[in-house]
Amino acid sequence: MIPELEADPSDTQSKFTVLRRPPSIQPSPASLAEVTGFVVVGMRQAYPKLHYMSKEIIINTTPKETRIAIVDQGKLVEFYIESPENERTVGDIFLGRIVTFRSGLRAAFVDIGEEQQGFLHFSDLASNLEQQLAFVEESKPHVARFMRTWLSKHPEASSQKDSSRRRWGDSNLLKSKQKILVTITKEPYHSKSPRLSTDISLAGRFLVLIPLAEYGAVSKRIESRKERNRLRSIVKKIRPAGFGLIARTVAEGRDEEALEKDLQLLMDRWENIEKSLQGSQDAPKKLHEDVNLASSIIRDLFSDDFTRVLVDNHRMYRAIRGYVLAVAPHMIHAVKEHKGNHPIFAAAGIEDQISEVFDTQVGLPSGGSLIIEATEAMHVIDVNSGRTRTKKDAESQALKVNLEAVGEIARQIRLRDLSGLIVVDFIDLRFESNRKKVDDTLTTALQADRVQSQNFPMSELGIVQIARERKRVSVTSTHRLARKSRINRVPPPNPDFIARKIERWLEKHDGGSLHLQVHPLTAAWILRGGWFRSRKAKWQRQYKHRIRVVETESLTPDEFRFLDAKSEHDITDLSPRMVRIKAQAKQNSSKKSSPTTKKKDQSGSQRDQNGQAPGKPKRRRPQKTAVNA
Repeated sequence: MIPELEADPSDTQSKFTVLRRPPSIQPSPASLAEVTGFVVVGMRQAYPKLHYMSKEIIINTTPKETRIAIVDQGKLVEFYIESPENERTVGDIFLGRIVTFRSGLRAAFVDIGEEQQGFLHFSDLASNLEQQLAFVEESKPHVARFMRTWLSKHPEASSQKDSSRRRWGDSNLLKSKQKILVTITKEPYHSKSPRLSTDISLAGRFLVLIPLAEYGAVSKRIESRKERNRLRSIVKKIRPAGFGLIARTVAEGRDEEALEKDLQLLMDRWENIEKSLQGSQDAPKKLHEDVNLASSIIRDLFSDDFTRVLVDNHRMYRAIRGYVLAVAPHMIHAVKEHKGNHPIFAAAGIEDQISEVFDTQVGLPSGGSLIIEATEAMHVIDVNSGRTRTKKDAESQALKVNLEAVGEIARQIRLRDLSGLIVVDFIDLRFESNRKKVDDTLTTALQADRVQSQNFPMSELGIVQIARERKRVSVTSTHRLARKSRINRVPPPNPDFIARKIERWLEKHDGGSLHLQVHPLTAAWILRGGWFRSRKAKWQRQYKHRIRVVETESLTPDEFRFLDAKSEHDITDLSPRMVRIKAQAKQNSSKKSSPTTKKKDQSGSQRDQNGQAPGKPKRRRPQKTAVNA
């Protein structure tokens, strides 16, 4: 039995805190990573090469975008980017208006007020469609009152209140130009419209609230029968009239008080939706905007398994801390604010792994590699054996490389958020038993992904097809350079790297007035700290330059250009000697073009040094004569 040691939160001087250790072993940097049962917190900056058994959420926020990394045991497993051009829209609720029907597609297009019309397939019509269509026509919509009236007029509906909500609604109820409640289930993808559904719900931390329904349920992922019965009794007790209520997987082990708090937050959101609907004759209209990407990840993923949530933005840190304090106060100690001098991803030791997300080629430990390509219709992954290919026992060697590639393929699919159809070209295997072994290993590896996927058996040519549900556009598809279909590398900004390059340039050049052109993200980092503490102020004092920072969108975060403040000439690539020569030449030319010392009168004639025009006698003052008394 390993004794547990309590960590002191006020101890900020030590570089690491050991939470568990055998009493006979003294902790040391060399032994901490080897002893089983050790949980090490806060050592990543001091000893970045050690491996840590932990799960973390790292959030980097800038004025332009938010980047979120999920780390499991020191390895990056999920990575997301959200920007104003690529905001999360899944879960948003609209009052839309039906524009047209497509009988061949068994779908309707709905105007929701966005750039693209929404695509509503008839299979996405909820079973309570008739109630929803009547509900939106109410002048003062109120779910509980409406459901009482509806059940009194339609007594046959009361016998179906416990039926599954996945049953299709009747498409014959839909009419052109009709108002309808819809929610976005899939974001738009290239030229495809956003996928809509009439299955309206509000997701909370522990519960899912379904208006215009009369049932309670528990997530199927909770396997314990005793726990399911306990949660089912709580849901039945606290469920509001006119609403359905589902206990999520993270509700396992939570008491009734925690579930009631979460339910109250959901009811407040629905009341705001009802207020927006009151007297609303204009459609389309957005009724509810779901939480942003960072908040949704904290809501859906953050659990007792995570040891830390690290945020580098104070405002977001306070928002996340307030939310966790409301729904899971026992986990508030895991929410941390990053205040170090290094960028947050570098401090967490995952900066290189993030750069690899945008690489086309991914290496394997045995020397093989994966080539990941993106096309309009699918993603293609090719397994290469590399230097591991030998003529002796080629079958066993191919099986070894394929099994090694399976784990990395499952990780890359989850990391890059690849979705839709994914085709994997494995190394050819002759025996059916070996192909089945690869199939079974891939199925097991894909089960760790929270997004539903299905893989089909390997063909004789080594081809495996994977169908993965699409929720959003892949991060590599959204943020890659637009050149054909290749996934080009877009390195994340590294302020320390560009700062060193700028300082080396300033060390070589003499003082003067300069314009420094950098990417807006880099500019924000250089100017952070105010006029005295910023990196720019430090450079001005140290190198005797007067610097003006200019934001330039055309530059990448790791590029910079220096311009002469007077001439606006680019001097970045010039040597210090050439900069001095150009400055001296400019100074000499300015002297030559200076005005002459001779004065000119209004008629343009020159005057001599006494101010007298040539050809005219000098004007003499009359002399005073002495007057005798």
